[in-house]
Parts: sequence; structure tokens; C-alpha cells
Amino acid sequence: MLNVMLIRDEQNDALRDKLQAAGIHVVAEISPLADFAAALAGIRPDVVLVSSDASCRDTLEGLCMRSHDSALPVVMFTNDNDRSFMQASIKAGVAAYVVGEVPSARLLSLLDVAIERFALERSRRLELNDTRRRLAERQDVEKAKGILMKMHGVDEDQAYRMLRKKAMQTQRRIGQIAAALIEAHTFL
Repeated sequence: MLNVMLIRDEQNDALRDKLQAAGIHVVAEISPLADFAAALAGIRPDVVLVSSDASCRDTLEGLCMRSHDSALPVVMFTNDNDRSFMQASIKAGVAAYVVGEVPSARLLSLLDVAIERFALERSRRLELNDTRRRLAERQDVEKAKGILMKMHGVDEDQAYRMLRKKAMQTQRRIGQIAAALIEAHTFL
């Protein structure tokens, strides 16, 4: 059974009933002004569903930022077909922006797709961050090799071996050693 945290301004029993009819369990219902982190304490929804009445831009951005930290997709149901708000919502991190009424029979598959798209996007974001980190480390290693070559009059291979030896001795990544060397060289 899919667990959903529902965020909305007004009491809407029809939406809750529609979710339950689709086999979706509403584990919490909160106001858009509620403390999202506190609301999450003790529960673990699979997805956060925002109703159209809760579509305040500031609330939406804050919610999406916090949901990224907690790895929760945000799905927005709205009657607002405003393209600029839709773009702002997606840019803020909404996994699915759904305009209009959705039949109960489609709710579960719609939320499942949003969860999978969010997981894929998160995986790509983590991979991109890792690639950027590795590239920065590689650049630091190249710069550190240049410093060692100049300071000790060694060739590139010898400079790399010096970095690698220090990394092994200190049980740190070679990129960390290179960054420390660059920082020390800049200081001196």
C-alpha cells in the first residue's frame, strides 16, 4: 500500500476518500504552513501530495527543498493551468504537476510514475555531483603534481607517486591529499 502525506489548506474529504478508494493510505494531513520536518517525524510517506489550495510559491519551494533532503517526491494536484506557475513548480522540484480531476483508477499509477521519476532524477543528480567531485579532485591532483614537480624537481610520474604514497600513509583519498597540498602551498 502506498503511503501519502497530504498537504492542503482546507478540509477536503472527497480527495482523501478518492485516495483511499485507490488503495492509497493517507498517513498524515498537514497545512502548507506546518513544520514539514516535524510532520515527517515518526512517519515515512512514499510521496507528498500537495492539493491546489496549498500552492503558495514560498511553501512549495521550501517543501521541495526539504523533500529532496529526505528523498521524498512531491506531486501537485491543481486546477491552475498557469504555465509560469507550472514551470516554477517543476523548477522547485515537483515530480509531477497534475492539472484537473484524476479518476481514482489512475491515482495509484500516477503516483507510482512520479515516485520512479523522482528516484531517477535523484540518481542522476547524485551521479552528477559525484562526477563533479571527481573532476575537481582530478584537477587538484594535476595542480598538486605541478607544485611537487616545481618544488622537488621531479617528473610527473614521480610527483604522482609522492601523492599516492602520502594518501596511502594517511589513509585518505589522493584528491584530499592534493587539496591539502594546494592549500598549504597557497598559504606559504
